[in-house]
Amino acid sequence: MKTTIQTIEETYEIRDEAIKVSAKARFNCDTGEQVFDEDLDNVAINLAFDKYRTLHNMITPPRIKQLRHIYGLSQRDFAALLGWSATTVATYETGALPSTANSQLLTTLEQRPTIAQSMLATAIKMMTDRGKQAFQVHMSQLDAAEAQTWIQRGINSRFVKTNGTEFAGYGQFDFEKFTQLVLYFVTAMPLITTSKLNKLLFYTDFKYFAENTVSITGTAYLRLPHGPAPESYQLLYGALESAHCIETIEMATHEDEWTGFKALVPVDEQLLTAQELAVMADTVARFSTTHDASLTDLTHQEPAWQHYQMGEPISYLTAATLSTLNGDWSQSDDVEES
Repeated sequence: MKTTIQTIEETYEIRDEAIKVSAKARFNCDTGEQVFDEDLDNVAINLAFDKYRTLHNMITPPRIKQLRHIYGLSQRDFAALLGWSATTVATYETGALPSTANSQLLTTLEQRPTIAQSMLATAIKMMTDRGKQAFQVHMSQLDAAEAQTWIQRGINSRFVKTNGTEFAGYGQFDFEKFTQLVLYFVTAMPLITTSKLNKLLFYTDFKYFAENTVSITGTAYLRLPHGPAPESYQLLYGALESAHCIETIEMATHEDEWTGFKALVPVDEQLLTAQELAVMADTVARFSTTHDASLTDLTHQEPAWQHYQMGEPISYLTAATLSTLNGDWSQSDDVEES
């Protein structure tokens, strides 16, 4: 049978959406009918998938593979970090379309690779020893590179883009105030985990804003997988550690591993107002014995977290919806493992 290849318009239905592409197809020269050609059909389908990805700003297979290599991880360990199956990662890298939520998470990690550190606590037990070691090495390299750039620009200047906006609580980022809040919580709750500290800072700044229309620290908070966290929090805590204000303590039991903080200097309460201290004390009273997992669940119920996409800054204008504004709220009896 003699055949010829022609360029035609093809329409594919992808997730209930008609996607039109120009693609090559094989035809019978005698009858003019289209004949099956697996290679050409696969090319056409992939063109349709690529167009769908572009229309919906979805991450592509090469970018997923490149992101995995940034962390130095195998497909199995990358899947463990993300809480997925290894098969899911493999199919995404070979052309399958990710779900909208999964694509969004991957894109967020692509834009801010260092936030993957916040995902390690829940993934570490599922990762291989080789994967854990590779991840920590690559994260150290990422942190060092980002920290060097950040230090060159200056800590406060890092937040110029959000200063004075609703995402900074209409304030200017104040590293000194941020330092005092961190010291206050680390002193009140020795060996507090990074994840829990992130949430306490969020609740304190946002509650203060709800009552005073300005934040305490001027910090921007992002929606991250385990709850709200200060933007570039790893670098902020790293700067505090470099300044010998806090110390990182690695802890482990036979079932779990986590990182906690220890204060090396006292809180300077003269740098804080009585009203700021009152809100900080309220945060401690509410959450000092709350387990980190319970606190994560609570933040996931907050409209301030729900109304934003992964990695996006959270507007302080949502502060009025916080559960902590309810004076009758009673804290969980769960005890924090740290």
